[in-house]
Amino acid sequence: MFLKNVVFLTFLYFIQGLPYGLQARFLPVYFRSHGMSLTDISMFKLLLTPWMLKALWAPFVDKYGTKKSWLSWSMVGLVFTCLAGAFTPLKTIIPLACVLFLFNLLTSTQDIAVDGIAIYILSESELGYGNIAQVVGYKFGSIFGGGVLTWLSDYLEWSSLLFSLAVVYVISLLNVAFLVSPTDQGQKDTDKKASPEKEALRRRPQKSWFIQHFIEIFQSPGTLWMMGFVLLYKLGEIGALNMLPLFLIDKGIQASSVGFWTGVVGQVISIFGSILGGIIVSGNRLTALILHDVCALRLVPMLFTTVVIFSWVEKSQVCFVLAIISMCLMLLISGIVTTATFTLMMQCSKKAPVCIQASHYTTLATLEVVGKLLFSVLLGSITDSIGYEYVFILFLVLSTIIIIFIQKCPKELIHHAVEETIKKAE
Repeated sequence: MFLKNVVFLTFLYFIQGLPYGLQARFLPVYFRSHGMSLTDISMFKLLLTPWMLKALWAPFVDKYGTKKSWLSWSMVGLVFTCLAGAFTPLKTIIPLACVLFLFNLLTSTQDIAVDGIAIYILSESELGYGNIAQVVGYKFGSIFGGGVLTWLSDYLEWSSLLFSLAVVYVISLLNVAFLVSPTDQGQKDTDKKASPEKEALRRRPQKSWFIQHFIEIFQSPGTLWMMGFVLLYKLGEIGALNMLPLFLIDKGIQASSVGFWTGVVGQVISIFGSILGGIIVSGNRLTALILHDVCALRLVPMLFTTVVIFSWVEKSQVCFVLAIISMCLMLLISGIVTTATFTLMMQCSKKAPVCIQASHYTTLATLEVVGKLLFSVLLGSITDSIGYEYVFILFLVLSTIIIIFIQKCPKELIHHAVEETIKKAE
């Protein structure tokens, strides 16, 4: 059963990673190679807004229908979105923006359902491996949607790439239809019998129920600190990883080469780091302390990258190789940091009352996206204003600040007792 759960979650998170890779890896390189400014490229990140707002409709995904129905209908929508995108030229900005917005709306809703399933089916001892499935599956999807598409863009038209994605979603829809059972409906029936308090909560007026849902989320142990951490922990790293490929493009490196090394090779290394991170934190009750040490180690490749940027020599193959090495080291450590963070998030969510755990985790995951997205939107303008050299110094400072923040981690997240907390909540 454990292996089945891990494979099942890996598949679902792979599907969710496809649109992210398309927008984070493929489109920025494509747009920059066609002369678009860094500011305009960054503004496209605003289309990820549904990922910032998904916590607002997460309680409704918990309350109505089954997780299977949410997954199935979202995939149907994604098939038609891909087909619409195939007939949308890249030069028509507004129609393209509408297609990308629909991508994000559907996949963010799908993410709520998958997170709810993960919280329900994973035991405490399986959290580390479950988060390997989450992070690795998502990154494989990102590789396919970003690195592979960037590489294929030299050989295939935009419409052919989108038709390929549509086929992937059709196959995924068939897998969900035949392999996924609506087990969460049984869970709801059990909760009705086992939790009179939850049934009473359901019977309240809709506005009262909705507000109370979020009040309980914010009052859960360690939640406020966890929210602050997920907002900040990736800023320096995501800035460096987003700007380095565009820096290489500006230095005359071919888009296909940049896409291959940053979108394929780099992501494979990141996946290895995620697997390593999951193994390290599995069964370990001191996830926060592990995060502190790994975030400190992350400063090494960050500093290395900054030195390479400052010492760049035009048309130097050595500089390009050093930039790729520094990026790979950063991605390896990034994978460990990400898996450890998502494990700590699940540990925090398991401290919340059972009836709000899915929405609790979705709220944390939403804030994790908000921090990265808002900073990504500003990145282009900041870099255009102060230049690549000084923006990488900013990334170093941000990565240093988060180490200090981890030192303020609440004791209940350092030495957590999940089972006892759940019993008290019930």
